[in-house]
Amino acid sequence: MTDRPTPSREALERHAQWNEDMARRYDPDAFITRSGPLIRWIEGLRLERTRKALACGPSHDVLDLGCGPGNLLERLSGRRVVGVDLSETLLKQARARVAGRTGFEFQLAPAEVLPFPAASFDRVVCSEVLEHVIEPAAVIAEIRRVARPGARIVLTLPNEALINATKRVVVALGLKGWVAGEYPMSDQMLEEWHRNELGADEILALCAECFRPAGAWDIPFPGLAYHRVLALDAV
Repeated sequence: MTDRPTPSREALERHAQWNEDMARRYDPDAFITRSGPLIRWIEGLRLERTRKALACGPSHDVLDLGCGPGNLLERLSGRRVVGVDLSETLLKQARARVAGRTGFEFQLAPAEVLPFPAASFDRVVCSEVLEHVIEPAAVIAEIRRVARPGARIVLTLPNEALINATKRVVVALGLKGWVAGEYPMSDQMLEEWHRNELGADEILALCAECFRPAGAWDIPFPGLAYHRVLALDAV
């Protein structure tokens, strides 16, 4: 893959403050755990499929890149499980989620500039993150750098077009309470916290030179993909 320039320190600092504001405004834990039953069901399927695709073992060093409030992180295990996020608010929630469990570490850092040596991890997951970052290609380059040869990489991304179309139907039919509960719902996702709209083909193209595909899943089921889970192996 062709590396993209890493964003400047000033750009990363501005992005970090913006991201912190978004995290406080939208509370992703509330979206995953306190939305209506349909969203909770779909999110539960995404988290469990991602965990299975990652296939963590007790000897693995695991990186959850963009761990957010820890909804996936708490399902992971390994010799060492590291959660990285750009939001101190979300890291505080993630720490609380695994309080009392050993083997977990946390780092406040941008996904484009990770504070780890090369070849540090056997498993790397980046779930629902690439749409939020400044430069997705720089994040993929960092994943490549910190992954060991043969490492399993799992990336997940939302299907923006289908989600937005569904939102418009849900709002028009007055079904917001059943779908999203009290969680705020607009008919667009890209206008606020989502900087990038990425498809699976675009992600796979970014990964083609350094990772080989190992599996792909539609969530909640084949043919209806509100989220896509992509498993890759480092070469």
